[in-house]
Amino acid sequence: MDKIKGVHIYVNIKNLIKIIKEEEGYDDDLKRTLHRLQTYFVGHTKLIKKYGGKIEKYAGGRSHIIFEINEDSDIDYEKMLKAVVSCFIYNNKIFNNLSKYSSYSKFSVHAGIDYGQYVEYEIDDSINDTEYTTIGGVANNSAKIQSYAPKDYIYVTQKFINQLPSDLQEKFDELTDEEKEEFNQKIRSKRFYKVHYKDLFDEDTMNEIENYLEDVKERVEEEANGLNIKDIKFEDVNKKLSFNNLSLKGRNKRFEGGVICADIRGFTKLFNVDDQNLDDLKEVMKEIYDIMGNVINDTEGTKVQYQGDRIVAVYNDFNGSEDFIVRMLKAAFTLNSKVQDLNENWYIKQKLNNKKISIGIGCAIGKIIATRLGLKGNKDNIILSDAYKKANKGEDNHAESNEIVICKQLKDEIDNIADEKEIPEYMALQELFSAISTTGYYKTDATIEKFEELVSQKRELQNRSETILKADILKNKQGRIANVNLYPWGM
Repeated sequence: MDKIKGVHIYVNIKNLIKIIKEEEGYDDDLKRTLHRLQTYFVGHTKLIKKYGGKIEKYAGGRSHIIFEINEDSDIDYEKMLKAVVSCFIYNNKIFNNLSKYSSYSKFSVHAGIDYGQYVEYEIDDSINDTEYTTIGGVANNSAKIQSYAPKDYIYVTQKFINQLPSDLQEKFDELTDEEKEEFNQKIRSKRFYKVHYKDLFDEDTMNEIENYLEDVKERVEEEANGLNIKDIKFEDVNKKLSFNNLSLKGRNKRFEGGVICADIRGFTKLFNVDDQNLDDLKEVMKEIYDIMGNVINDTEGTKVQYQGDRIVAVYNDFNGSEDFIVRMLKAAFTLNSKVQDLNENWYIKQKLNNKKISIGIGCAIGKIIATRLGLKGNKDNIILSDAYKKANKGEDNHAESNEIVICKQLKDEIDNIADEKEIPEYMALQELFSAISTTGYYKTDATIEKFEELVSQKRELQNRSETILKADILKNKQGRIANVNLYPWGM
């Protein structure tokens, strides 16, 4: 895997979660949201290709865009910035004004940009289709700062600013300590800059950019009107979920299941600003991808996608399988064990320069919608559900290093099954999780070894109780037999 130089850009629909929550009240199947995302992705992909970039993947409402830079490429950073500005113009002036969606809440977007070295990698877990990804601080940094950018703003790193001609550099303002306080400790870089998309170019240039998107406008109008929202159909899932052959215009899946989000903690900050440790960290990430893929497959889950140093997967019940809740949480405990074990691996220790890595995991249950969206050749697995939102929040907001966090609905289900059915696995789960005060979430730092040991204890106690109960029944029975034909005055 050769190192490549490039610019990584994340453009995200900032208010997608809010829109999904609003539209759940109108359409329980979120057909409107799926229809809009499909149209949005089609236009967005066409736009990026026009500027010579490529999209690594879509994750929810976020696109990861790459402009590769090599000796043979015509390096034009102004053109890259025009591509980013085009994303805002496309969203605000084209997509949001489509007559098909005129009565719907408008999408709002924000972006993050970094420059640096990265490597390309095909993740192969021997079961799912290979998944293309990139490894490098440049991708992690741009994703991190994008998440904190306000609506219609672009956040960039010092490394990217350094590549720009002086007239473009002057368009950016450096972030204040207060503005970067939330993410400053998560990234090695210390200086970041911002610009409102309307302030990058003069009015004539902005008009030229908008006119350049005329064919994109025609394409999204065609896409929006090409499928009636009422024609979107859903199928139940009777076996292990597969994303193969799913598409909005064809087959979509709807089922009750679980979502797991697992993220390596602090990995972004491990990358040196000068990318000198990229070769070492790519080896660490390869190990992490192997662990994540194998654990999900071994517990009969379905990978949705990798998102940098993160994996999202879903679980559902099907004939011949263990309960999906137990399988999902076994996966969580196993991931917790195996990532911690990596810190004791001499090879990984060397690559990490004796630094430690950890994992944070969120799990939730509920109704899940699964499909694939985007242009042919650029389709990505997508799930929409309240369960995903809660699992994501549990992982991102509440899970500390080497913790698994679950939502209240999942904890209630565990408690009900443990109390009513006294299944050892559920009795163990009931004992392991404790409340995170005032959040509606529950946490544990259990490993798979701790879980299995506790299950064995519960099973042993259960067997012992059953043995005692059987002995008492037998004793009482024998006593009744012995007393047959006895008279109160004796023989």
